[in-house]
Amino acid sequence: IAPMEIVRAVCSYFKLTQEELFGKSRSQAIVTGRQIAMYLCREKTSMSLPKIGALFGGRDHTTVMYANRRVADWMSERRYVYNQVTEIINTIRNNHRAF
Repeated sequence: IAPMEIVRAVCSYFKLTQEELFGKSRSQAIVTGRQIAMYLCREKTSMSLPKIGALFGGRDHTTVMYANRRVADWMSERRYVYNQVTEIINTIRNNHRAF
């Protein structure tokens, strides 16, 4: 899975633009989408933490580590977050099969 496929799927799911996802905004909706996208990049690609950080607007690798841990915690505590992540993964897989 290409990182930009993840970015497009997350943007579509959360109704965000790529500029918002890669930008500096700290609004809750954007931050949640960004952290889920970072989590998926970490889990579904072979990208390193610094490369994921660079993709998401030049963020530090520790920011990616924090996002990864936070989304993993959310998924275990909140069923709706688990469902969101699963839905995004399924969308990416379905788009992959279409080609």
